[in-house]
Amino acid sequence: MKELESCEICPHRCRVNRNNGQAGRCRCDDKIKIALASIHEFEEPCISGKNGSGTVFFSNCNLNCLYCQNYEISQLGKGKEISVEELADIFISQQNKGVNNINLVTPTMYAFQIIEAIKIARKKRT
Repeated sequence: MKELESCEICPHRCRVNRNNGQAGRCRCDDKIKIALASIHEFEEPCISGKNGSGTVFFSNCNLNCLYCQNYEISQLGKGKEISVEELADIFISQQNKGVNNINLVTPTMYAFQIIEAIKIARKKRT
């Protein structure tokens, strides 16, 4: 993705070339990395509603919050790499489970890949 050649996706504006395997302050290159895709129920009724929220927890983060509750995911990069197509399939799977919404947790660094995954998912669903 051309936008990742001189990354300015977050306010840190690292300008690293993530397409060449360089990682910015967020510790991300051009690959998508997720820690978990699941259905989140009960904790936040206004978000999870009746059928739950289809959550996707993305690995890494550009914020580096001192007291992050997801430290292993956000700062240590716990998770697995997936393709844009696999992310699209996760979105479709969540929809097929009847979730009320899809909740993207720490998505900023992957915004361009997420946009592509949504395009793929829309084509597969029509």
